[in-house]
Amino acid sequence: MKKILTLIVGVAAVFSMNSCSDDDYTSKYDNPGQTSTASCDKLMTGVFYAGKDFTFNSYWRMYTWDNGIIGRYAQTIGFTNSPGGMYSASDSYANDRWENFYQILAQYRALQNVYTTEDANKQENDKIFLDLAEIFVYDHLSQLIDAFGDVPFEKAGYLGITGDVTGSYPSYDKATDLYTTMIQRLGALYTELKSLDGNLPPTTASALPAQDFINKGDLNKWMLYCNNLRLRLAVRVASQGPLASLGKEAIANILDGNLPVSTTFDDNIFVVGDDGSVDDFNFADGIRDGYKSHSRASQAMLDVLLTESTLGINDYRLPIMYSKNAAGEYKGLSTHEDYGDQETNTSFPEGKRVYSRIDSTTVIYNQYLRHPIISTAEVDFLRAEAYQNGWANGNAKQAFINGVVNSTKYYFDCNAASPSSYGFKGTEPAESDVIAYAEAMWEHASNKLEVIIQQKWLNFGFLQASLAWDDVRRTGYPALYFPTDPTAQIFVEVPSRVRYPSSERNNNVANYNAQIQAMGGTDDPYIKPFWAK
Repeated sequence: MKKILTLIVGVAAVFSMNSCSDDDYTSKYDNPGQTSTASCDKLMTGVFYAGKDFTFNSYWRMYTWDNGIIGRYAQTIGFTNSPGGMYSASDSYANDRWENFYQILAQYRALQNVYTTEDANKQENDKIFLDLAEIFVYDHLSQLIDAFGDVPFEKAGYLGITGDVTGSYPSYDKATDLYTTMIQRLGALYTELKSLDGNLPPTTASALPAQDFINKGDLNKWMLYCNNLRLRLAVRVASQGPLASLGKEAIANILDGNLPVSTTFDDNIFVVGDDGSVDDFNFADGIRDGYKSHSRASQAMLDVLLTESTLGINDYRLPIMYSKNAAGEYKGLSTHEDYGDQETNTSFPEGKRVYSRIDSTTVIYNQYLRHPIISTAEVDFLRAEAYQNGWANGNAKQAFINGVVNSTKYYFDCNAASPSSYGFKGTEPAESDVIAYAEAMWEHASNKLEVIIQQKWLNFGFLQASLAWDDVRRTGYPALYFPTDPTAQIFVEVPSRVRYPSSERNNNVANYNAQIQAMGGTDDPYIKPFWAK
């Protein structure tokens, strides 16, 4: 919470860890702490920029958060069954994820503040910048809620505007209340974007592409992002819990109402450089370090890809997602293994390595990686689940097949774009072959919901571990094995949430204590999210 209380919004804060190429972006942002003429277009970009490290698959996000903590809970990363610390979460790394959101929020509050001071004509020009920033904020807010639970939001992020330190300690909002707001507001935002599409003032239309490094000013893509995100959140709450009815209503509104969602490969919401091939933020220099201690395969993921014994052929994504070990086999770290055996197996030199690794060409040395925000494949699997559960009218099997096809296309596209020759360079299979494989998978599955979620979890994999963990907690699929860690002081079993970071305990004392009391008196890592099974 320290960042909530001390951030003066804008470039001065977020540029403290610049890479050299970030200098090219300084002209795109306004620092409200240094200028009285801050503009909404540049403040919108500042919102996106503040969240870049947890939007891209950056070194810091992957090393500290996705791979270092969440990937173990989701079993999307191979890890050793280390006694005493198998499921422990670094407080400092959790703190970084927490504070990054409040950097985003502080920038957004500055944007809101500038917008409210404008006259009606200026607001008409600038409404689009506020709307797009709000969608982005909800994406990251939902991620924070899903990791931690109740969080401060409605009263947070205002210190840079008010200067009132005493009044800047924010209380916590209920996760259910925030989810309700997000699902409802995303519906309203889509309506606003639809009305603005083709009707932007000329100056706004010309400024937007340069300021928007998410979708390059493409409002059709933003409408997809908005509806995709709303569908993701609605499906998350529809399975069970107090917002199940709200979730089902929103799902029906989107799918039965034929609102636009991603359906083709071109509809993927991902981020790369300005021209689609240049890594403007130099993340390529660090992404391999984000995987350097977490590059070994998860056996749980390999088990889903190794289908030759059941379907007559392995998944087409297998060779571009993972490399073989020194013996020419696919083998991952397993939670079933003895820790002593794992220690021995991981001590061998690379030429004798026992465990498969995440493919270097597709991911680790890929400077042109397509960093996913919401993939078309995810949306396909969301639709498949909704149809299978009767929450909307549609063909679950066809949506499932589309998901497998679009996921395969995505990973092969990443592989094809990579200039690296360290790993495997594959030729994308014929779509008809992938369709036949997906059909066989569907027909073989006795539990259709399980195979839908399993494929969605696989698609998230080592690129979007947080979303994979959400589905494991929400549905119980895939059925992963987690051994107990009896020597651990706190995390004896895999947790259900991440505990609040020390900055909250130390800086937002009264509100933190009130929140802990509302949780039953302890910051219990085994309290389930309200939407969890």
